[in-house]
Amino acid sequence: MEFLTNLWNNQPNLVFGVGLATAVLLGIYIFLLDITK
Repeated sequence: MEFLTNLWNNQPNLVFGVGLATAVLLGIYIFLLDITK
């Protein structure tokens, strides 16, 4: 349970990580779309 508590306390970090991952995936997706044109 300590892991979950740490995760909850670090929620801003988690949100930032998810946002960063989404941005990276979107970037790769757009990059690939650009290549296949």
